[in-house]
Amino acid sequence: MNRVLFLALFATSFVLNFTTTAQVKELKFLDHRPDSRRDSASKDQAISSYNIGSNKDLYLQFSTGKSLVEELAELVPELKADSAMKLGNFQLSFLIDDQPVYKEDLHPGAILRQDKIVRKSLEVALISGSRSGLWSLNMWDRFMINSGIELLGATPKKLSIQIRVYINAGKKIYSPLLLAADIRMTRILPALDPQLIKPQLIQSGSGWPLYTGSYDSELIGQLNTKILNQSYRKINSIVVIKKGKLLLEEYFNGASRTSLHDPRSVSKSFTGTLLGMAISDGYIKSEEQRLSEFYDLKQFKHPSAKKENVRLVDLLTMSSAFDGNDDLMESPGNEENMYPTADYVKFALDLPMAEDKQNGKQWSYFTVGTMLLGDIMDKAIPGGLELYAKKKLFAPLGIDSLEWARTPQGKPFTGGGLRLRALDFAKFGQLYLNKGIWNGKQILPKSWVEKSFSQLQRLPADRPGFYGFLFWNKTFHINGKDLEAYYSSGNGGNKIYVFKEIDLVVVINASAYGTSFAHPQADQIMEKYILPAVL
Repeated sequence: MNRVLFLALFATSFVLNFTTTAQVKELKFLDHRPDSRRDSASKDQAISSYNIGSNKDLYLQFSTGKSLVEELAELVPELKADSAMKLGNFQLSFLIDDQPVYKEDLHPGAILRQDKIVRKSLEVALISGSRSGLWSLNMWDRFMINSGIELLGATPKKLSIQIRVYINAGKKIYSPLLLAADIRMTRILPALDPQLIKPQLIQSGSGWPLYTGSYDSELIGQLNTKILNQSYRKINSIVVIKKGKLLLEEYFNGASRTSLHDPRSVSKSFTGTLLGMAISDGYIKSEEQRLSEFYDLKQFKHPSAKKENVRLVDLLTMSSAFDGNDDLMESPGNEENMYPTADYVKFALDLPMAEDKQNGKQWSYFTVGTMLLGDIMDKAIPGGLELYAKKKLFAPLGIDSLEWARTPQGKPFTGGGLRLRALDFAKFGQLYLNKGIWNGKQILPKSWVEKSFSQLQRLPADRPGFYGFLFWNKTFHINGKDLEAYYSSGNGGNKIYVFKEIDLVVVINASAYGTSFAHPQADQIMEKYILPAVL
C-alpha cells in the first residue's frame, strides 16, 4: 500500500509542504495569515523560500501517515508502546546545499504522550516571535548555533530536512528515510556602522592597568559584527584580562560599565569562595562536616543516616545523595519546586534521599544544596553571611555595587543571582588566577583555590569535563593546542573563564535565559574568536 508522506514548513503567513522523494514536491506561497475559516487545502499552501530575520514565523508540519507509536512499533515490533515512547522519537537531519550539517534525535519527552499515540500530523514552531520554550524552537536554535549562523547568508541556499524515527534500546536503531523536503533559505543581515564593529575604546577609571600587547583586532571586529547583527544573541558584555591587565571591555544591547548583570549560577562559585574563607577563619571546622552537625534532621521529613552524613564537600561538588537534580523536571529536589515555597531550608531538608545514589559518588546538578551552604554560613558566622561577604570578599576586591538575590526570609540566596558589574566578575576570576591573592594580600587560602580547581567529579557524557568546588572544568582545542579552563557558569550563557596556562580571564555576561543556544554560543565565542585573537 502506498503511504502518503508529507512534511511542511509553514509560517504565521505561509505554509511549506514536504513530501517523500517518491512524490512531486509541492511548494506554494501563502500571502496571508492562515485563517481557520478557510478550508484545509487553502491553509496548507506551501512556500518555497524564507528569509531568516523577516517578521514571519516559521513552522514545521509533518506526517508519515501514521502516529509516532505506530512508526516505532514498525521499527521494533517486540517493544510495548509505553516502552517505545520512553526510548524513541523522531530524528531530524538538516542539510544545507545537500551537505549534512546538523542532526538531532529528539528526546523521548519532546512530544506530548497523547500526540505520540493519536496524531498522524504534527505542526511545530521553528522560528516564532510569540511562542517560547518549545522543544522545536530549541532544536532550531541548536541547528543555527552549530551550523546555520555560519552557512546561511544573503545568497539563497537550499535547506533540506529529513525525518526518520529511532529507538535507543541498548543501541540506537533508525528507520529508513521517511520524509524529506527542501526550501530556499536566506539570512539578510542589517548593515552596520563600521565604527561600531571595531573593538570598543576602553574608558579611563576601569581600576585595571591596560594591556599594551598585540591581539587580533580584526577577529574581535568579526565577533562584534555577529553580536551586533544578532547572530550571537543577548550578549551584554565581554571583558578580557590578560596577564592581569585589561585587554577588552565591550558592552552591547544597552549595557554599560555600571550595569549590574544577573549571572544566575555563576554566583555559586562565590558561595564556594565564602565557605573557604569561613573555614579559614574558624567559623566552620571543615568541608568534611556533616549536615547533622548543623541541623536536627529528625525535625524534618525522611530522616535517615544517609541524610545526616551528607558532607559540605558533597554539596560543594554536587554529589550529595539527595533526590535532587535540576536537569530532571520530575526530580523532587529540582530547584523549580523550591521557589514557590515559603522556606527554602525546610524544602531542602524535607527532601528524600535517592536510593540509587551515595554521598560523594554521583554528580547531579543541585542548586538547593548551594542554598543550604549559604544558610549554614549565615548561622555560623557572627553577624551573618551578608556582612561577612562584604568585609572579607567584596571590600578587598573593591566591589562596592552589587545586589543579592534573596530567600523568602530576606537572606542572601547563594544558589544564584548575585548581580555585579562585568569588571567585578573579572576581579573574582583574577583572584582565582592569582591563587587567592589580591593586591599582594592572601584573602583566600591557596589550598582552597587548588581544591576548587580540582577534577573531583567527572561530568556526564553530554557535557565533557569535570567539576570541582562549585567550578566547572573543560578543555578548549585551539589551533592544535589544548587549553584547560576552570569556569563559573550560569543560565543565559554567563561565564567567568580562568586559563592558568596562559594567564587569561574572560567574562561573558548574557541574558539568553532558558535557551538551548546560550552555553554553546558562549563556548563558540571563546573557540572561534576570543582565544584565537589573544593567543
